[in-house]
Amino acid sequence: MKLGVGLPGYLGGAVGAATVLDWARGADSAGFHGVAVHDRPCHDAWDPLTTLAAAAAVTERVRLATTVVLAPAYDEGLLARQAAVVDQVSGGRLDLGVGLGARAEDYRALGRPFERRGVRLSAQLGRLHELWASAVEHEREGGVAGPAPVQRPHPPLWVGGYADAAIGRAVRFGDGYLFGAPGVEAIAAKVPAIREAAERAGRGRFPIGALAYVALSTDPAELAEGERLLKHYYGSLRKPFPQMVHCGDAAEVGEALDAYRRAGLDVLYLFPVLPSPAQLERWAEELLPRVAATASS
Repeated sequence: MKLGVGLPGYLGGAVGAATVLDWARGADSAGFHGVAVHDRPCHDAWDPLTTLAAAAAVTERVRLATTVVLAPAYDEGLLARQAAVVDQVSGGRLDLGVGLGARAEDYRALGRPFERRGVRLSAQLGRLHELWASAVEHEREGGVAGPAPVQRPHPPLWVGGYADAAIGRAVRFGDGYLFGAPGVEAIAAKVPAIREAAERAGRGRFPIGALAYVALSTDPAELAEGERLLKHYYGSLRKPFPQMVHCGDAAEVGEALDAYRRAGLDVLYLFPVLPSPAQLERWAEELLPRVAATASS
């Protein structure tokens, strides 16, 4: 299982711009697999693709992932263009994760209908393939909707969701499946169905990813601050903070990461609720070697 880092731009005005870029640089130099971003239009959270464009400029090797863009809330032509530009400026490092989201206010914020978003997403996925193929075919001719991506035939498309329909979309249109942060038990229960669907569709390699919130700390004051910041993003927490966030020392958090690996994930992005440089340094020193060691054993 590869380990990535979520950028703290999802916390919006609760963090500064320098902090977000410092996390991107730090993850790149420490050897993490990639950096990831959320999408929540009705919030002060950073826009996902512009965040990755900024991260591309200060990194050299990490993958740049959206986990996920709420594609039906956007025009797919614009999404294809923006994704291709991020792929260009990063030298071909974009992983475009797309999904539906569950908040109607995110769609209202962009003037898009919330209803029938699943139907629109399926159509959009097909259209993204068409737009990128046209851009590649006519790369030096002009007259197409945006530049060609570096990765061919297109940046990897990861399709997110929880319902059976999401699995069908992923194996038909996508290059991987992406969970949110439902917890390791829910992931473990769903992975066999995803693997089976991919095999039936003739998809040889079909990676599965997810994200998790982490606070590598046992300090009550730090954890209280982490809970405050997570509430800034969610408004109210759907579960108690210790059930939403993996807290504790390196041994405790490391055991939680081992459970994700055993569940069958290929990549896991850790999102911080304590966005300090010291937190990222501890992840690199205490968590990354453990995951690397279990992957090679």
